[in-house]
Amino acid sequence: MPFTPVTPADIAPGTTRFVEVEGAAFLVARDVDGCVHVLDGLCSHALFPLEGARIRRGSIICPHHGARFDLATGAAKGPPAHCGIAHYAARERDGMIEVDIAA
Repeated sequence: MPFTPVTPADIAPGTTRFVEVEGAAFLVARDVDGCVHVLDGLCSHALFPLEGARIRRGSIICPHHGARFDLATGAAKGPPAHCGIAHYAARERDGMIEVDIAA
């Protein structure tokens, strides 16, 4: 798998970071247990960036209209979104979070 570094791994548990890499938007999140997740950076409801999204009870909450997505899968969990967002394979290596953006 061709993993690409997308951001430093200094993301605190329970927080998110919006990044753009090679013209694509990603939301990098670290859950409360410290696991890293990388999801599509645009909300499927209105295609607004998920910059500023919050983590709540295993979900990503869109800062614009409150759509909810499963942190571990990207599945839509609440309106106004009815379609999920992509969830990418990710890993930590040498102080960076890397994502398989070719998947």
